[in-house]
Amino acid sequence: IKNKSIMENGLSEERRGLITGSPCHVLFPKRSAEKGQLTYAKLLAKERVFKYSDNATTWQMEHGHMGEVVAMEWFLENIDKKAIKPEFVKKGEFGGSGDCLTENYGVDFKCPTSLEKWLEYLTEGVSNQQYWQAQMYMFIYDRPKWKVCAYLVETNYMSDNGVTYPISPDKRCIENTIDKLDGFEEMLLEKSKFVIEKRNEFIAIYKNLL
Repeated sequence: IKNKSIMENGLSEERRGLITGSPCHVLFPKRSAEKGQLTYAKLLAKERVFKYSDNATTWQMEHGHMGEVVAMEWFLENIDKKAIKPEFVKKGEFGGSGDCLTENYGVDFKCPTSLEKWLEYLTEGVSNQQYWQAQMYMFIYDRPKWKVCAYLVETNYMSDNGVTYPISPDKRCIENTIDKLDGFEEMLLEKSKFVIEKRNEFIAIYKNLL
């Protein structure tokens, strides 16, 4: 049962307690973010000590995972047939698992749950979180560019009810390209010191419960 719980929560030994791509934006706040960084440090410590994550799966998350598979198939057929799904990479205190990797750049697929949210990638571009996630992936996989590709795919509810988006298949990918930020590695090492220090303090506290 214990092993099943760990598998269901998507944790692997190499990943536990590492700073990863999606949440790393808390290291680069637009304003003071000590509270958010402390929360992240507690999460990393909990993963490292208890080998468990409280993350719950929602239908939006399931749609995203399903959409990534469809988007990858589209990418291989239309953009680069040699692209691969990369393995998880650990680099010091950092780690990540990208969606797609080509010889010259990487790709992060986003699959919004509505036409409105998909169109925001065209009018608004990527979010702050997605920008820093891309920087982390470029650092981990040593690529000079990372593309955030928003791919439009119907939800299960839409498919079950015969509803489709009014967008032709050849126009369903909105692409935003992010260039590698000069000096990002140095910034990351400096910005992560507080979170790593606090994570280790919380690890020492949590171990008393074992």
